Amino acid sequence: VGNYVASFLRIGRGVEVASTARGPLAPRPSKPLVLYDYSGNQFSRLVREVLMELDLVYELRSVGKESPRRDQMAQETNGSTQCPHLLDPNTGASVNESADIIQYLYDNYALYTPPAEILEWASTF
Repeated sequence: VGNYVASFLRIGRGVEVASTARGPLAPRPSKPLVLYDYSGNQFSRLVREVLMELDLVYELRSVGKESPRRDQMAQETNGSTQCPHLLDPNTGASVNESADIIQYLYDNYALYTPPAEILEWASTF
C-alpha cells in the first residue's frame, strides 16, 4: 500500500525532462553514471526519478540484499554496500544517501538547482 500512496503523491515525477536539464548548455557527462540499486528501495526510486528528469545516461546495477554482486559493489565503493550508491566516472565521485546523490546530480548536471525546500518536500514522498 505504501508504494501506491507514494506513487500517487509523486505522480508525474521522472516522466519528462526538467527545464533545468534542457538545452545545449545543460552539462552532460561524457561517460554513463553508475547507480547501485535494488528493487523496491524507495530511496533509490527518488534518485532514478532525478536521473530521468535530468536526462542522464546511467548504468543500473542491481544488488539485492543477498546478491553476490554486493562484494563487487563493496570493492568499487570503498567497502560500502548501502543503496542507493552513485559512482560518477567523470568526476571520480562516490556518493551514497539519496538526498546527497540528488544534490550532487543537480550541482553537476543541471543548469540550476531548485530551492532546497522543493527538493526536500519532493523527497518526503
